[in-house]
Amino acid sequence: MAVIRPLVDRAREGDAEAFGALYDRFQPEILRYLLVRTRDREVAEDLAQQVFLKAWQAIPRYQHRGAPFRAWLYRMAHNQMVDHFRTSRPTTDLEGVDLPEDAEAEERVLTAETHDVLRGALERLSEDHRQVLVLRFLMEKSAREIGEIMNRKEVTVRGLQMRALQALRREIESTGGLP
Repeated sequence: MAVIRPLVDRAREGDAEAFGALYDRFQPEILRYLLVRTRDREVAEDLAQQVFLKAWQAIPRYQHRGAPFRAWLYRMAHNQMVDHFRTSRPTTDLEGVDLPEDAEAEERVLTAETHDVLRGALERLSEDHRQVLVLRFLMEKSAREIGEIMNRKEVTVRGLQMRALQALRREIESTGGLP
């Protein structure tokens, strides 16, 4: 990522073109992270825009401190998402849902029930456990990358991931297991 640091330095000096290049590079990744966590494309897009607006406002104060620029953006995205969930209640819109055929319906119901059990179990985990599992298994980040994002050592992330998986298993078993 030798290309990122000079872009960050130019953006810190107010170069909008350099910040635009950073936006183009990292926006899809940040959007995907927020989409996985919010499960709502519109909300995720709004949050991503807020993240990059705040990043543009804060980049003059950004300092290279060993963690990559990407980790700084992920922390901002995480904080933006936490703020969003504090101020809103999730709703489900069933308008426009097509009813499947019988055989397909059974498979979809089982899949939906499995997703609901997993989603519920994830929501009952601590924020650290939930974040490490989302970054590792949904965002497919390495332990090193997760460490940079969460500002932790790689070995700590591996231990956290193991404890998070154990906690997830306990949560699933406490509700009767998967369908």
